[in-house]
Amino acid sequence: MVAVGVATSVELCGQSSTTCEPMMTTRPSRDLEPWKPPHSAGELIGILGRLRGWTPFDVGSLLDDVAEALDDLPPTAMDMPTLLRRLHAHLSQLATISIANEANEKEDDVARLLLRGETLRASPLPAEPAKAQGHLRQVGWVVNELVERLVAAQYMKGTE
Repeated sequence: MVAVGVATSVELCGQSSTTCEPMMTTRPSRDLEPWKPPHSAGELIGILGRLRGWTPFDVGSLLDDVAEALDDLPPTAMDMPTLLRRLHAHLSQLATISIANEANEKEDDVARLLLRGETLRASPLPAEPAKAQGHLRQVGWVVNELVERLVAAQYMKGTE
């Protein structure tokens, strides 16, 4: 039995073939426009650059950084700028998740926390250690609350 639209070795003018090849039943229309790629070479280079620079969301690392910022024992003055950069990176990733899921429009708490996070990100780390610790705690608290709201509203998974 021969399947419709598939040529067997017998139908290939007696040529021996062990594979089945699709047969053209109709000729393609000459009215078809040639295929055009959806992006230019420059756009593809930009997309590739963003993909190479992408880091996956690591909720474990986020929780470790939040715990370090909110811990009773503050980080050393030398560690504070590094911790603040990591917390800012977490805020950026959470903002991206929120915006992609439109959580900032659907959840008032999320919108408020994103705004607070942006305000804190715009503020430099104070030079005085006690004020720097307070700033880190505020950023850590915003990150923690934002994660809790996004998990509760099921925009992201927790740490099951």
